[in-house]
Amino acid sequence: MDIAQLLTAGLLVTLAVAHSVAGETGFIRPILAADWTIAEVPRWAANRLLRTAWHLTSVAWLALAVIAVDGSALAAISVASLASGVMMLIGLAGHPAWPAFLVAGLSGLYADGLLTSSVLAAVAGVAVVTAAALSGLHVYWALGGRRMLDGAVPTTADGTPTFTPGPLATLAVAALLAGLGALVATAAITDEPWPVTAGVLVGIAVLSLRAIGDGRHAGFTKRERDTRFGRLDDTWFTPLAVLLALASAAAVL
Repeated sequence: MDIAQLLTAGLLVTLAVAHSVAGETGFIRPILAADWTIAEVPRWAANRLLRTAWHLTSVAWLALAVIAVDGSALAAISVASLASGVMMLIGLAGHPAWPAFLVAGLSGLYADGLLTSSVLAAVAGVAVVTAAALSGLHVYWALGGRRMLDGAVPTTADGTPTFTPGPLATLAVAALLAGLGALVATAAITDEPWPVTAGVLVGIAVLSLRAIGDGRHAGFTKRERDTRFGRLDDTWFTPLAVLLALASAAAVL
C-alpha cells in the first residue's frame, strides 16, 4: 500500500462523512422543512426517499475507500449492499429495493466465504424461532385472542375487511408456519434429504410471493397504503416475510 492509495481512501472517507453530515444539516433538513408536493407521491414517502438516497451515496463512497486500500472488493461491495438494504428497510420499508440490496450483500459474503456454517446455522435458528412465534400467535387468534389482531387483515379504504378468516383458516396458517419451522430446523441439523430441502424451498417461494403481494392490498405491489393494514404491512408484515424467507434459505445453504 502506498501513499497514493492512502490519499485516495482518506479523501473518499472524508467526502463520505462530509456529504452525510453537511448534507443533512445544510440541504436535506431545509428541503424537508419546505412546503412542496409531488403528484401521486405521499410527502412522507418523498421525504424518506430523499434522505435515504442522499446517505446511500455516502455508503458507496466508503465502499470505494475500502477497495482503494486493497480491501476485498467483493466484501466491500457486499457490506455496502447490506448497509444500503438496512438503511432502506428502516427508512423506506415499503420500497422493493431493500430486499434486492440484502440478497446482493448476502450473496457476496457467501461467495467470499464469509458466511460460515455456524453463522448460517444461527440464522436458520432465528427462522425457526420466528416461525414458531408466528404460529403460536395464529393459534392464539384461532382460540379467540384479540391482542394484535387489529390491523392483521387487509381492509378497503373505508376500513371494511376484504375477508374474515375463521378459526380453521387461522389454524391452517399456524400449521403451515409450524411446518416451515420444523423443515428449516431439520435442514439445518441433517444432511438435507431432498424432501426437506424441497419443502423449505416451497416455503421460501410462498413467503416471496407474499412479499411481492397481490397488487392491491398487500406486499410491495399494493396500491392501498394509507389503511391501517397497509401501514402495518409496510412496516412489519412484508419485511417479516422477506426476512423469514432469507433466514430459511440459510438452512439450505
